[in-house]
Amino acid sequence: MPDIALRFNKDMLVLSTPIDYQLVSQGFTEPGDREYVALCEPDLIEEVYKVEKLMETPCLVSATEGITRARLAYSRFEKQASDMARIAYEVGSSFTPEHLIAAVGPTGLPLDPTMLSSLKQSEQQYRDATSMLMNYPFDALYFSGFSDLEDAKCALKGARGVYEGPLFISLAVSDEGDFSSEEKLVQGVAVCDTLGADVIGVVSAAKPDVLLKQVRAMRTKTHKPLLCDVHINKKDPRQFAPTDENPYPTPDELFSVACALQKVGVQFLRASGAATPAYTGALNAAVHGMDVEVSA
Repeated sequence: MPDIALRFNKDMLVLSTPIDYQLVSQGFTEPGDREYVALCEPDLIEEVYKVEKLMETPCLVSATEGITRARLAYSRFEKQASDMARIAYEVGSSFTPEHLIAAVGPTGLPLDPTMLSSLKQSEQQYRDATSMLMNYPFDALYFSGFSDLEDAKCALKGARGVYEGPLFISLAVSDEGDFSSEEKLVQGVAVCDTLGADVIGVVSAAKPDVLLKQVRAMRTKTHKPLLCDVHINKKDPRQFAPTDENPYPTPDELFSVACALQKVGVQFLRASGAATPAYTGALNAAVHGMDVEVSA
């Protein structure tokens, strides 16, 4: 697999959808089920990758969001981080993607930014997870969906303590999180840029005009490649038109949004939440063979 950093700010790249929809379809809806599937039911992940391979999705993302010690302990797999990393690499690499990216999610632990010990413990969680993944030649690490700025800082500091390769991070926009406004989002982007993130992204369920505004604001704080993960609230076959609550009821809506995101300088695209591979297919169809608008 080629060096993904050589493609930064050059050609458009789509990331595979998370396995959320597959988990729900198979009845895995409880906390800890993701870690169980990643360790004990990798054939379900293979089914997702088979479809992504047919659509020629260039970047496969591993189902290792729960590889931190805290997440594994909650699922009673606390000693199996190395197994999770190994299985993820073996399954992903068997599909020979252009790039295989390892995902790491938030630990879910409470974090007290006023206590140095709390920050250090959090950093160590991400450092240990990074070290496990470094045993395999993933093309990049992707710290995905961070809604707390201090947690994002711990993730980047922990990873950069041991890892010099390409590092992605995405900040999740929500009314409850630290990135509840455009101003707070761009502050978070600036911090991530300073702490060594190579690709900075946003996870957002906002309707297209708001999403484009968020991306333009992010560009004011960094020249690094941008990632946009469009969170699909739900897939409802009875909904035929977008609404404010669910702007992307079908993959068709995502096609036009992907074209618009390319024009404002986004390089990496992903669909998550209730997204099926059909949403990834729409992203691929929209930007395949296109270059990044680096001057946006």
